[in-house]
Amino acid sequence: MQPVHYRHRMDTFIENLAIGINLPQESIKPDIKLVEIPNWDSLAILTTLSMLDMEYGVTVTGTELQNCNTVEDLFNLVQDRKG
Repeated sequence: MQPVHYRHRMDTFIENLAIGINLPQESIKPDIKLVEIPNWDSLAILTTLSMLDMEYGVTVTGTELQNCNTVEDLFNLVQDRKG
């Protein structure tokens, strides 16, 4: 079981992601594959990269994003970058 602060940060991350790509938050789960997210297209990818920079102060390259399989993988990358 994940610590409460981890789940809270994950919930906030999913909320930000959902807002950015215009989807209900309930449709995005940590274990969903990024490519299986409805509306996951080039615009959603650019929006996500921008959101990561604006909300978290983290720059993620397109290649790094491609290497993330799930939402949780992306979340963990951002957490690692934030320190």
